[in-house]
This record gives sequence, C-alpha cells and structure tokens, in this order.
Amino acid sequence: MIENDGNIRDTIVAIATPPGVGAIGIVRASGPDSWRILEDCVRKSIGIERKVRYGNFYDTEGNVIDEVLFVGFKAPRSYTAEDMVEVYCHGGVLVTQKILEEFVKRGARLAKNGEFTRRAFLNGKIDLIKAEAILQIIEAKSEESLKLAIDNLKGKLSGEVSAIRKMLIDVLSKIEVTIDYGDDIEIPREEIAHDVENAIQFLSEKLAHADKGIHITTGVTLAIVGKPNVGKSTLLNRLLVEDRAIVTDIPGTTRDVIKGEIKIRGIHFVISDTAGIRETEDVVEKIGIERAIREASQADVVLFVLDATTGFTKEDEYILNIIRDSNFIAVWNKTDIGDKVSKLSDNGSDVYISASTGEGLRTLEDKIIERVRPLIEDGQLSHVTTRRQLEHLRIVYQHLKKALEALSGGYPVDIVSIDIRNALSELDKLLGTNFTDDLLDNIFANFCVGK
Repeated sequence: MIENDGNIRDTIVAIATPPGVGAIGIVRASGPDSWRILEDCVRKSIGIERKVRYGNFYDTEGNVIDEVLFVGFKAPRSYTAEDMVEVYCHGGVLVTQKILEEFVKRGARLAKNGEFTRRAFLNGKIDLIKAEAILQIIEAKSEESLKLAIDNLKGKLSGEVSAIRKMLIDVLSKIEVTIDYGDDIEIPREEIAHDVENAIQFLSEKLAHADKGIHITTGVTLAIVGKPNVGKSTLLNRLLVEDRAIVTDIPGTTRDVIKGEIKIRGIHFVISDTAGIRETEDVVEKIGIERAIREASQADVVLFVLDATTGFTKEDEYILNIIRDSNFIAVWNKTDIGDKVSKLSDNGSDVYISASTGEGLRTLEDKIIERVRPLIEDGQLSHVTTRRQLEHLRIVYQHLKKALEALSGGYPVDIVSIDIRNALSELDKLLGTNFTDDLLDNIFANFCVGK
C-alpha cells in the first residue's frame, strides 16, 4: 500500500510557518535527498543529527539568501520517520519563499496538504486516530478540545481500540480452535459469548459519550429561539461582541439561521440566531421558521428568549411546547424597559437580561456553563472526537451484537466468526491498518501544507 502511494520516496519541502511577517520562518523537508540538498545550500555538513547549527543559506549562484539555523533528523527518529531537515530563517515572506525555491531547484518537490503527517502514518509512526489528533491540536478552540486531542495523540483512544481488537482476536482464536480441533478441544460457547459481551459492554460505554466528545471538538451548539422581535439578534450580537445579525424593530427581520462562534469560560460554542417562530403565510419566513425549529431540536442548549414588555403570550406558549423536552434556559429580555415576567422553569432557573445594555449577561453565561458542564464531563470520558471514529465504532458494535445473537441462537461458530472478522476489519479501518487512498486524501486534505 505504501509503495502504491506514488511519490512516497520523493523528497518534499514546505514552509511550516504561517504566511506573513514574523520573527522566525521555518522551512522543512523530508525524504532521502533532504540532507544532501540542505548541505548543498549551506555549504557545510549538517553534522550530528538533532544538533542545531548556524550558517549562511546560498542560492545556486552563490548569493547569500539569509543567515540561518538548521538541523537534521535521521530516519526513523523524525516526525515522518524519514530523513528530515529544518531551516530556521528570518520570518519574511520573500526569504522563506526563496529558501523553498532553492530546495525545489535542487530536486525536492512541493509538499501537498498534510503530506508530512501522511508520511508519518504510512511509515508506521502514527495511526489514523493520532493523525486526526494532530489536526485537532492545531485547530483546538478550547482547553477541553485541546486536552482530548493531546490525550489521543498520546494514544488514549488508539490504546482502547487496540484493547478491543485484542479481545476480538482472542475470541476468534477460540472459535478457530473449536472449528479445527472440535473433536479434541471444544471451547464452551458460554465462554465465547462472555468474551463478546465484554467487548460489547466496553463499546457501549464509549458510544454512550461519543457524541458529546465530538461536540467538545467541534463546539457545543447553542440555539437562540423565540417569537419575532424579542431581541434574539441583539442577544447574538451582544454575545459575539460584534454586529453579525441585522437588528430592527420590524418583526421577522431574521429569515435564516445566522451562526457565530464564541468562547465562554474557555468552552467553545457554535451559536445560532434563528428566525422568529410564529404563524405566518409568508413562504420564505415559513422556511426560516422550519429551520429554527430544526436548529432548536439539535442544539445542546436552547436560549428561549421572551419579552419582558409583553409578558408570556400564546406565541411563547406555542414555542415552549416545541422545546419543552430540550435543554432550554428561559431568558427574559428587555428587563430595562419592562417587568412583565413570570417563572417558566420549575427550578427557578429563568434569567433576566437586557441585551441592549448588557445587564444580566454574566448571569446568563454562568447558567449556560452550568447546563453544559455535564456534557463536557461526559465527553471527556469518550475520547471519540470525529464522526469517522464514531461511525466505525457503531459498525463494530452492530457486528458484535449480531455475533452474540448468533451464539445465543445456537448457530455454528463458523457463522459467528464472520461477524467477528467484520468487526476486526472495521477496527483496522479505524486505526488505519486497512485503508484506501480516498480515505487518506479526505483526512489529510484538511491539514496545512507544512504539516
């Protein structure tokens, strides 16, 4: 599979620092010619690996491009498990580009998105779960998501998946013994069923918290709902500290879902301002209301905004019936100009604010954190952080349930082994032991070029 990847033995090069001006720029190269090319450019030996050296970096005509520091790494003790070099230059756009060009002139080619990490995977340095963790560390927007990603880079989820895989290999071994040596050795079906039940239980606990783990990584979802003109868009703008939504006194101004991202007490949220929910004959507004209801049904927390100048109305009652089973917070807005409020929550958790002045916003944020804290804690139990991981684990679970049903139904153990093998195959896909080029393209396309 590695050989079929096409250019795995090429020497690749990329700028590893963000574009723009900075104190330091980094150019990295990986492949069999990386040391030779760098030594040609600096006109001296790299020397001992992992030891940083100083020198001038020359172009092909002998002109000095920059004064640099450089270091070499020998396979397999490098990020890619190949020979690698890194050049640390002054962080200008032109100087990093010219150093990159000199590597290309001497035989390297430009790296594709994520190709350094892809090579680390293909060379057995990391599995696919760890590769995904690297990207999540780069993209982390909260301390919780960063912690999950670091845990997975250290092998948390990979280790748990490998443990399940070992369980299933042991089960399959027992089945094979029964099939091949049934006259002399027969493993009790109850013992095999017990092992499968243990694997199912292990997976069940992982899957129970998986969605919440993914939400920690992608952002906890927060939907703002309410009837028209209660101040939903003003609240969105106040939370985002920017004017993302148009605010007017005309009911029904917001026709579609407007989204933004915020961080509250270190937790990353994806917040949605939805169309005002009411009965209407306007076709476009109806579509917006349908989307608002769908957004509320999928959100982790719903902010049900009410108007303190009108009090609780029939329109509010209609919305309350829609969201009653959701994790909602009743938010009474416009309390700076009205006092027609009532208690909607049995536990007295209604919040009173003025989105226009900002009064009560801190109390609202405290209440939001209180509601999502259990979700965060559950998510940290899972370490499943992508939909890909979740889908593979669900399929494994389904195969094991079928295997257990076959055992309980008295089917021959060779029939049971089919589902066990299918479950193992799915775990191999999860870890990347069994993969396709399309899968790798999809995962690594989201990386930056220098990673």
